[in-house]
Amino acid sequence: MLDKTAFRNALGSFVTGVTIVTARDGDGAPVGLTANSFNSVSLDPPMVLWSLALSSRSLPAFRDATAWAVHILAADQEDMSNRFARTGADKFAGLTVDDGPEGAPLIEGCAARFGCRARYEYEGGDHAIFLGEVIDFARSSAEPLVYHSGRYGRLMPSEGGEIDAQDHAALVTAGLIEETADGWRLTEAGDAQRALLDRIAHST
Repeated sequence: MLDKTAFRNALGSFVTGVTIVTARDGDGAPVGLTANSFNSVSLDPPMVLWSLALSSRSLPAFRDATAWAVHILAADQEDMSNRFARTGADKFAGLTVDDGPEGAPLIEGCAARFGCRARYEYEGGDHAIFLGEVIDFARSSAEPLVYHSGRYGRLMPSEGGEIDAQDHAALVTAGLIEETADGWRLTEAGDAQRALLDRIAHST
């Protein structure tokens, strides 16, 4: 029998994005949770999938929902990810909750959003796999939040490449790049992080 802890740690070697999935329950109340089990399925028709543990309190709401939305979080949305990962809390407290065209609550400031019509649910061991048809989507220029081995991270640009002004400021503040007469370059810490990400990419 597989060691579950070792298996989970091995799966954590795969670098993923971080998403928040939202919907409306039977009473019309917003529901949402953080998930990294998101993937594309088809371009024609446009379809995506994500999975949810059968033990989740939110499972009935998503099973009954006719529509849901997947929000790919931006690099500055760690707090939002942590908020929607908590159980037993009002995750939408203080947020303006408008719906997207598909009818699911919209989270602002994301790198991308996919509004879906719920199509199929499949059994996947201790998870339910939800597959939806994308009827609306949006993309911003924001850098995505990434996740690896239980930690958040961010993408590192190639040295000398173009960087969005907001990202440039954040990388300087984090000590990962420094300004030069010719533009910018990686600091020692930035070079070490890029090398780590390269190793991760080549090992998956």
